Amino acid sequence: MSEMTKNRQNRTSFSIDSIYPITMLAFPQTLLLDIAGPLQVFSSANQMLQSPYYVLRIASENGQPVTTDAGVRISADHGFDVLPAAGDIIVPGGPGVDLVLRNDCFLDYIRRASRNQKRIISVCSGSLLLAEVGLLDGREATSHWVRVADIKDRYPKVFWQPESIFTRDGNVYCSAGVTAGIDLALSLVEADLGRDMALDVARELIVYIRRSGGQSQYSKPLMAQRAVSSKIHDLCCAITEDPTKDWRISRMSVYANITERSLHRYFVREHGESPSRFVLGARLDFARTLLDHDGRSIEEIARLSGFSSAQALCRAFAKNLSITPKEYRDRFGRLQPVV
Repeated sequence: MSEMTKNRQNRTSFSIDSIYPITMLAFPQTLLLDIAGPLQVFSSANQMLQSPYYVLRIASENGQPVTTDAGVRISADHGFDVLPAAGDIIVPGGPGVDLVLRNDCFLDYIRRASRNQKRIISVCSGSLLLAEVGLLDGREATSHWVRVADIKDRYPKVFWQPESIFTRDGNVYCSAGVTAGIDLALSLVEADLGRDMALDVARELIVYIRRSGGQSQYSKPLMAQRAVSSKIHDLCCAITEDPTKDWRISRMSVYANITERSLHRYFVREHGESPSRFVLGARLDFARTLLDHDGRSIEEIARLSGFSSAQALCRAFAKNLSITPKEYRDRFGRLQPVV
């Protein structure tokens, strides 16, 4: 019998005393994955429980199907004449957000529907809709990184956390772009049904690393992919693939076959930081991944991440993340990786 089958059978003894309603709001040109990703997480939890704990519904303005940004039409269970049952409402993002920001009917429904909800959730640029109706005033929130330049000026009463994968402030939750909605949904399953269930769902969905809310959406591998210059792109990929190497400026310059001065200029232009800061960020990213999912000692993680010592790792965490490696592991960590 496979481990997954055993886990599913164990879930049949999980005590479920009630059902939990989740309503996803949908609008034309919603990002498809903003809807499908979180709902799949909750659906997979139901399958493992062999019980419909999460009752999933989709609401559209007139109760009719909506066409997502991918051209896929999604059916709705009801229109805005029906308020969702008390539980969670989820507001997705996507190209259609800018039109919805001018749709008084949609915005009013968010206001009315949010009044009796346990949790109010946005995915990606859906946070702009929550901000537009005042639900994020005085709260920490995040959104897709491409929206950062716009949202800070547009919604100054919100304490935007543009680097965060997801945020929670009271009963309001916001995720960063696209796949970050899956990370947030997994964290909600963990809060509702425990860590083992969230881990099993992540395995079922082949989510290799279940990211914590404290991780940055500006990951170094993503930054490496964005590098315009092929020389800098190859160097950035090499750094993120093996941050333990001796990546002093002189060696990076030789690797990229450009002068140290040009190297610095390329990094500042394409990444907004020096080569040394990029290397430090890559090492911190790698260390956080190990702390999330690995039981090794802090000393071993420091060595594997390219830091000279555990003390150097602790100093880097304190300066850049305002937290110690141990505190980070206690808050976000798991004993083994999600595979």
